[in-house]
Amino acid sequence: MQNFKCGTVAIIGRPNAGKSTLLNRVLGAHLSIVTPKAQTTRFQTRGILNEVAGQMVFIDTPGIHRAREGGLNEAMVREAKNSLEDPDLIWYLVDPLSKLEHEDAVLECLVGKKSSVMLLLNKCDDYRWSEPFKDGILQKLKRQGNHCEKVFELSALNGQGVSELMQTTWAMLPVGEALYPVENDSISDRPVRFFVAEFIREQLFLQLGDELPYGCAVEIAAVKEDAQIMRVDAVIHVERDSQKGMVIGAGGARIKKIGEKSRARIEDLVGQKVFLGLKVKVNKDWSKRSDALKKMGFLVS
Repeated sequence: MQNFKCGTVAIIGRPNAGKSTLLNRVLGAHLSIVTPKAQTTRFQTRGILNEVAGQMVFIDTPGIHRAREGGLNEAMVREAKNSLEDPDLIWYLVDPLSKLEHEDAVLECLVGKKSSVMLLLNKCDDYRWSEPFKDGILQKLKRQGNHCEKVFELSALNGQGVSELMQTTWAMLPVGEALYPVENDSISDRPVRFFVAEFIREQLFLQLGDELPYGCAVEIAAVKEDAQIMRVDAVIHVERDSQKGMVIGAGGARIKKIGEKSRARIEDLVGQKVFLGLKVKVNKDWSKRSDALKKMGFLVS
């Protein structure tokens, strides 16, 4: 198609800046899991938007922060940095309650990057933006050689300012062939089992609240499909015996609720009935061990 546009947009920022909420907003679908807890996103998630004008491929990333060497935190930051290899555009999302010095970890990841940056000031529906804060970020971007194309104030949650952001982004994307088959109308390149694991992990965040062990992870052991029902067997990994009890809950009440809520999300995704079997396994200190991190799908050095 003549003048068909296609390009990649990396969405970066600190933990809890609203990156996944923004991705879900522009796709019109609940693709990336969203919870009130920081560092919910652990893996890159590619979201695919197909429109008459072209195809826009978004890369949602874990929050960028200072991380100790080794372990889960470093692996998550590595995931985010890998998204900056060669996108056409970078959406840099900032929370108004952040501070300039807290943004340094994100800004340092942009050093030497040639992609144009769009600075997105989130949560404009709830907070007034500090001009010195905004100007400080722009000055740092300029000093380190990044080209900031536009600045937008928006709300990822209610959509304020998002239409204008999308219009500008479409205008800036290059003309080119689609990266993913348009006829499939898929909104991600991730397999179903990836989202099944993410939906279960989302419920761990939501159901455990402040009790959530940071070292919780979900592994899909098996997926079996037939015409009537999909069977999914999943393992929730924790790091200590005490955490296993927290996930299971009194009389198994909590694991039952996690299963019910997760199953409903999975059934919406696959469009059929699902049997979900959940087990909780103690995998001692998995978030600090490179062998376990690799098994969970993280890139480790």
